[in-house]
Amino acid sequence: MLGSLRNDLRYAFRMILKTPVVTTIAIASLALGVAANTTIFSIVNQWLLRPLPYLESENIVILWEINRNSSSDQGLVSVANYLDWRDQATSFESVFASEFGVANLTGLDRPERVNTTTVTASIFSELNAEPLLGRTFYPNDGGMEDEPVAVLGELLWRSRFGADPGAVGRSIVVNGRSHTVVGVMPETFDWLFGNVGLWIADDFESRRSDRDNRAILVTARLQPGTTPSSAQAEMSAIASRLEDLHPEANTDMGINIETLREVFPGPTDRGLIQLLMGVVFLVLIVACVNIASLLMAKTDARQKEIAVRVALGAGKGRLVRQLLTESVLLAAVAGALGLILSIWGVAWLATAMPDEIPHSFTPRMHGAVVFFSIMVSLLAGLTFGITPAMQAVNGGLGSPLIEGSRGGTATVRRKRIRSLFVITEFALALTILVGAALLTELFHQRLAIDPGYDGVNLLTMELTLPEHKYADDAAMGAFVDKFERELESLSAATGYAIMNVRPRTRGMPFSRFSVDGVQVETGEEPSTSWLSVSADYFETMGISVLYGRDFNTTDRADAPPVILVNERLVERFFDGDDPIGKRLTIHGESREIVGVARNIAQERLTGLTVTSPSVYFPIAQRPVRTMNVAVRTTGDPHQQTVPTQETLWRVDSDLPVTLVRTMDEVVEYELAGPNMMTSVMFATGLLALALAAIGIYGVMAFSVSQQTNEIGIRIALGASSANVLTRVARQGATLTGIGLLVGVPTSVFVIWFVNVIGERAGTEGLVSTGSFGLTPVITVAGVLATVGLVGCYLPARRAAKVDPMVALQQE
Repeated sequence: MLGSLRNDLRYAFRMILKTPVVTTIAIASLALGVAANTTIFSIVNQWLLRPLPYLESENIVILWEINRNSSSDQGLVSVANYLDWRDQATSFESVFASEFGVANLTGLDRPERVNTTTVTASIFSELNAEPLLGRTFYPNDGGMEDEPVAVLGELLWRSRFGADPGAVGRSIVVNGRSHTVVGVMPETFDWLFGNVGLWIADDFESRRSDRDNRAILVTARLQPGTTPSSAQAEMSAIASRLEDLHPEANTDMGINIETLREVFPGPTDRGLIQLLMGVVFLVLIVACVNIASLLMAKTDARQKEIAVRVALGAGKGRLVRQLLTESVLLAAVAGALGLILSIWGVAWLATAMPDEIPHSFTPRMHGAVVFFSIMVSLLAGLTFGITPAMQAVNGGLGSPLIEGSRGGTATVRRKRIRSLFVITEFALALTILVGAALLTELFHQRLAIDPGYDGVNLLTMELTLPEHKYADDAAMGAFVDKFERELESLSAATGYAIMNVRPRTRGMPFSRFSVDGVQVETGEEPSTSWLSVSADYFETMGISVLYGRDFNTTDRADAPPVILVNERLVERFFDGDDPIGKRLTIHGESREIVGVARNIAQERLTGLTVTSPSVYFPIAQRPVRTMNVAVRTTGDPHQQTVPTQETLWRVDSDLPVTLVRTMDEVVEYELAGPNMMTSVMFATGLLALALAAIGIYGVMAFSVSQQTNEIGIRIALGASSANVLTRVARQGATLTGIGLLVGVPTSVFVIWFVNVIGERAGTEGLVSTGSFGLTPVITVAGVLATVGLVGCYLPARRAAKVDPMVALQQE
């Protein structure tokens, strides 16, 4: 048996080398398909299949506070409620809290803003996490009377402490409070979010009375034998008791329990990953169909050989095994090449992941991914090899010996099957390309819209005022006054602005408001985004104030409260009437509208035609703790980084500056995820296009080579080169046209499906296609038709140049 297999492999290797063109096309097609599937499967494996990297993660649940009147309104928890849940619940082995934020790290050579996670001391032992250096938290760490302690993240330890083991035991200042570093956590550890620089212990008892500020994430480990549903029943009863005891904060508030796997990844990420996997699987099918059609054409040329082997006593099973051995060997070579290509693809995906993605979600070439790649290659080899093998041994095995040289001509049945393969290939390619073109165009439109502001030569940076130094609005306002005076001294700056949120970023705050004089039911008030901005904000950012006035230096804290609104708010709530002089009540205060500003692309992903309502406060009347500074320059904005930082440190030398980027870099960073998705979809579409081109060319080229005698006879009998060219090209063009017609309904379905998703997500959703219709289908069909015609033309031109004497001598 082993010797027979060795002979099959040796013979298969010779047959593969005998047809280098077919072999090269087949290997290239499958290698690309395997590489695409393996690369995307690395995301599927890391995000959906591998268990989360925590001890018995399937028993860890997240407890959300929910508004019973809105099933979709669930979120973080107040400290007081968390402590009551922890003390009263019996369904959990332990309940632990996490608060994610940022803090000012001082006491070093320069201040720095770092991501922090404040946690209950037991969390590291609960997650079975071991430190890289030192220790984690003791059970009693984090109490009000205890010495504050912190654990460094490895990246911060390396970047700011030079990977010095002596950092353990050192004192650092976090938001003005001294902490002792007790350990360093490895980069591979994360808790739901990545890129954490500091872990701080806190038992949260100092905030036991805080029931209004919902800011912490509560997680728990289920007792053995306890199910999430039974824990849900107990927690719902606890929520009802707390609602009766504390109606001022807990009216209509309930609890919802979800497992970690239900929450991470979220439904949007899960859907996008599944969509990508489906698309690249279609690409693999295209590759398999491509190769199957080539192998069928190749086996047609081997009918005489197969008939001889049958005449000498070879059974069908033996022949099928030989042909499948050739297919699997071809697949193995292609799979090895595809695996090499996928290593590069996975590495690219890993570097493209946003910083906040947990380390455990970064795509890697795990053993499961390599195994998947091998299995895909082998199954593909069997898939594209079985049909040609069965057709080869089942169709007219004796005829080639009887018919002599014309035994190499394919039967009508085989031609139809090959034609069906080409048609399927073009139909799938059209569907994939339409989907890729649609999503690419959607993202492009979100990038190409007029942002409403001028981002050229605009340097931005972020800073946060620590509460221990700037405890109230007056202190924050005084800081802004001093900082503005220093900013005026920047010689190379033509303007500056201070705002709480930069355009095209996340974290936009929203608040409910009412138009004075318009009756609205309590709880039914509309919502608007809001910004606090300095007096020169609109001029510096290049945002037009359409009518009314801009803010000025008279809009101080003790001046009458004023506000600007954007066009969208006027359209929705004033029916387009002039709102100047009218009033809005927001944040519990009635304010006069003094101006209307142009709509800008404030959200990270702005809808195609819709901008959210927005209002602007003078920063002197609504100070903010976290603020962004924008400096307009005459030359390279980065040259003003150091001078701007120095102006800040003249006001407060302990304030770190973060996120120093030009406005163009801000947009590029914020849209890195959508851009990566666009790149993947675009590359997938190009791959489908390439495979379709290879498929039509390969089939037509092989078909022409098998019709050399027939073409030579036609030319000898008087057929012109033009006639031969037209006849051969028409065969391929017909297959291309039928394939495109078959692909149109599925492509239209793709557009309809994306439109439905967009409608469910709202008109400002990422996938809303608006007025998209058949344009993507027509455009892509035209591109595919052109590629198909070129693929047909090249073999047809070669056929038209056949020398009839040479062709007849082969007879």
